[in-house]
Amino acid sequence: MSISSPLRSQRGLDLTHNLLLPTLLFAALGAMSWAVRGCAGFGGSAGCIFAGVLWGVAWWFVARDGTSAQDEGDEWAWPARRYTSGWIVLALTIGIGISGARGWMQWPSFFEGKLQTDYAKGQFVPISRAYGFLWLFIAGIPWAGIGACLLAWCSPLRTTRAWHWALRIGCGLGAAALAVYLYQRYPQHFLPLYEEHRDRYLDLDNNPNLRRLINDSRSAIMHLGLFLGFLIYEVVRRDWKNVLLITTVGVLNGAGWAALQNWKWHDDIWPGVTFNWWRCWESSGGISIGIAYGVAYFLVNRPMRAAERAMIRARRSLSSPSIEWLVVYLGLIALLVLPVWEEAHVSIQAFLAVVALFGIVYCLRTRRHSSQLEPVSKPGLGATAGLPSSAKFDTALLDELAVAPDAGSMRVLKLLLGTASPRANGDPNLERFGLGLGLLVGLGFSVRNGLKGFFRMHYGNEEYYATLLWQIVGPALVVILLGLCAWIFWRPLPGNFTGDAFPRAAAITWLALVWQNVLGQLVTGPLSEWPEFAFAAYYVLLFVITAVIVIHFSDRVRCLPMGR
Repeated sequence: MSISSPLRSQRGLDLTHNLLLPTLLFAALGAMSWAVRGCAGFGGSAGCIFAGVLWGVAWWFVARDGTSAQDEGDEWAWPARRYTSGWIVLALTIGIGISGARGWMQWPSFFEGKLQTDYAKGQFVPISRAYGFLWLFIAGIPWAGIGACLLAWCSPLRTTRAWHWALRIGCGLGAAALAVYLYQRYPQHFLPLYEEHRDRYLDLDNNPNLRRLINDSRSAIMHLGLFLGFLIYEVVRRDWKNVLLITTVGVLNGAGWAALQNWKWHDDIWPGVTFNWWRCWESSGGISIGIAYGVAYFLVNRPMRAAERAMIRARRSLSSPSIEWLVVYLGLIALLVLPVWEEAHVSIQAFLAVVALFGIVYCLRTRRHSSQLEPVSKPGLGATAGLPSSAKFDTALLDELAVAPDAGSMRVLKLLLGTASPRANGDPNLERFGLGLGLLVGLGFSVRNGLKGFFRMHYGNEEYYATLLWQIVGPALVVILLGLCAWIFWRPLPGNFTGDAFPRAAAITWLALVWQNVLGQLVTGPLSEWPEFAFAAYYVLLFVITAVIVIHFSDRVRCLPMGR
């Protein structure tokens, strides 16, 4: 112990691989994807999905760093990090996508000292710049933070059952509803200068920008309520790593967005220069989100200590495969696609139906194979050897042991690891399905929207191509999803599988990286225009940075055990 503990501590504090490289990777991906977010074909939730899937794949990939999975005595202890689930890709895709269902165009003018009432007529009233900082902070917290909330769901410390899910989601929706109620009931406490200009706020026909300000502010407050509701649930449940993850991402990005000021300071630095400054703001906003996730990764996703790893594995071994994850994400996907429901209802409905059917059938087939603690017979374990398979351990005991593990408690923790089912890391087949579902939603929506933007820029007639692309991409996604389901049912990983469920993780990461970068180039304007050429070259530079980091982590991921 005296020799191995310093080595493990050194691994945990490896700033290069736990902080610097992940943060640089997330920031570079955000710089490209968030700039593309506002281009033709994207915008709103569609553009945020484009960015979210990249962040999800990047987090999932670097978290698989195999060199930190080696425990004392050269024994493999997988997963080495807490947040490594294949569901992370879908979580960030949906979480960031939901956050994009609102605008921010009415607040940048605050940094110029203007509260726009009718922009077309040049009408405004003076306002303090402080309101700009306040509202960008309010907007920035849930824009990145809702994705962090869903990411936290991917690896709860305690077993999460159906009623826990109902309570968790109820906390978020309830807090969002309460926030909207308070906003509508007491507008004077939310809307800037409401008391001074009440007559203008009540005359929206002659003050159209105030109507947009009311709507944007309401959406921001609602999303902030959703964020706080999810956070409160984690506080009540005392999952402090989830609390730290969610709070870090939200607060850091809120502060970052407020400091950036929508780039309204560019005129003072480059007076008279014509450039696409708004896309510069978008890109730097993505960098802010990436930095927030990078810092959070360092704080919560360093290699776990043996006690924490034992708690995670033992709790998962007591949980049977269930439909809960699929039901939760099915509902979130349905919420995400509501804006395009009328446009592509047939393929979207079919997609959701396949997901639901898979969950039901899989749950029924695996119920009798629920993970349980299995009997063991090891010398030296005394009366605890040969435990019956129905044995249940008090999870509160695990909490107590993890707080201050001593020699005796570590023996018990190792016993728990020794008696746990081979599926102690979670059902690998559901993990594979979660990853595939996240890639389909993220990359599938992105290719449709990217091609729509490309045709809009070069051929016009956006509505025609938007409908045509759904007729092609929608059924293709359903067919691929059916293939994924068939693969999992007919080529499942064995029940005693203990290795890496994703041996081709690097190839998956390269697919997402190249796919999204190609789409980013497609929706960038003609290279004959200097601003568009500058951004196209900028995206290439960012791709090189991310590619180098992915190659580096690919070598480290190869250290993982292939399973048996």
